Amino acid sequence: MLLIKALQIRYVFAIAVFFTLVNSVLCLVAGIRQSLEGYRVIFRFLGGEEIHGPKVPLLESLDSFLAALVFLIFGLGIWKIFVAPARDVEGLPSWLQIHSFVELKILLWETILVTLVVMTVGTVARRLHSLSWDVLVLPTVVLVMAVGLYLMRSGEE
Repeated sequence: MLLIKALQIRYVFAIAVFFTLVNSVLCLVAGIRQSLEGYRVIFRFLGGEEIHGPKVPLLESLDSFLAALVFLIFGLGIWKIFVAPARDVEGLPSWLQIHSFVELKILLWETILVTLVVMTVGTVARRLHSLSWDVLVLPTVVLVMAVGLYLMRSGEE
């Protein structure tokens, strides 16, 4: 009976993994679209047109690519831990060989931290002419997450 319930939970996680990987692909497609838009703006700028902020679509594409990476890591990590824990997923780099929930948590923490840093740069670049106190929210979140990661890592040693 317990084995049947465990197998059913495995299917629930497989559904979650499927949709997480679909989200990753959709973020990847959005990043490609934003990159192409950025290239179009840059080529118009190089052609002599007056364009403000040609770098913004490229920064937004980087946000999308990093979000795709977060979804990919989460989906593969959940697959590896909960759906197929005994099997090694071939073809994955060593940094994606996740064996425990703690390893997945740390990898996601680092990836989300990098994503937030890039999002902060993008937000500041978009609002450079109208900076206000609310722009400081993301850098504060990045600082808190970085300190938390540092403290967690120093506790491991």
